[in-house]
Amino acid sequence: MPPGFRDLVYSAMLQMLVCDLDGTLLMRGEPFAADDVQALHALGEQGVVRVIATGRALATARKVIPADFPIDYLVFSSGAGILDWRSQELLVSHTLQSHEAERAVQMFLAHELDFMIHAPIPAQHAFQFHRTGKPNPDFERRLARYAAEGRMFELSAARHPASQLLAVVPGGDPNEPFKTLRRELPELSVIRATSPLDGHSMWIEAFAAGVSKSQAAAWIARMRGLAREHTWAIGNDYNDWDLLRWAGSAAVVQGAPASMKAEFMSVDSMNSWLGRRE
Repeated sequence: MPPGFRDLVYSAMLQMLVCDLDGTLLMRGEPFAADDVQALHALGEQGVVRVIATGRALATARKVIPADFPIDYLVFSSGAGILDWRSQELLVSHTLQSHEAERAVQMFLAHELDFMIHAPIPAQHAFQFHRTGKPNPDFERRLARYAAEGRMFELSAARHPASQLLAVVPGGDPNEPFKTLRRELPELSVIRATSPLDGHSMWIEAFAAGVSKSQAAAWIARMRGLAREHTWAIGNDYNDWDLLRWAGSAAVVQGAPASMKAEFMSVDSMNSWLGRRE
């Protein structure tokens, strides 16, 4: 066991660790760091609940996380679903009801956004897409990556339940239309993230009310009888912000936006952060 981890657990400082995936635990084009994997194994041996909380959908998360990876739960689609990683049992899933999906589609169309509307969990890999025709390389890149699961948008799709809408916004104002959509869709959870594909386009996702990484982490903590103040979280992007503010202790990795680094401790990696907290 890495030095200091036993003391962290025995002193009840750490009961649950929640870690973002892309850009935090998994760097682009690289395997999981051996030190991070060792740390997760060690924490599990001491009874610490280990959670990955990712914006990825379940199917794409499974593509990069080995079946025997040392975690207990997977929070996917920014909290729209929670999976028991060991049993692969789906514990929680949230759905946009037909009237909610239709309302979100109307707003995305009004703002002339390129977007995708995904089927309910667990079939969320299937989607329809709406293209404005304006230059949007990141949208086209995502569309090409998942071309086998996508088809052209039909207005009738907005009248059926969905897991989420995802719009890709290239360049421009770093806060719009995200802030406007949050005001216009107060009954939904509207989440912003930086594109994991090009590293700078904005992804705006609309989910059912209550969907967020922090709400998913809180659900797991309640189920396991864990104290919020003994939950630690680490992330790297805007869709981690609510989780980091909820956790008892939080940090971001070096590649996080400056606004997040100004609020949270900045570290090199998950393992280096845990070591620093000895």
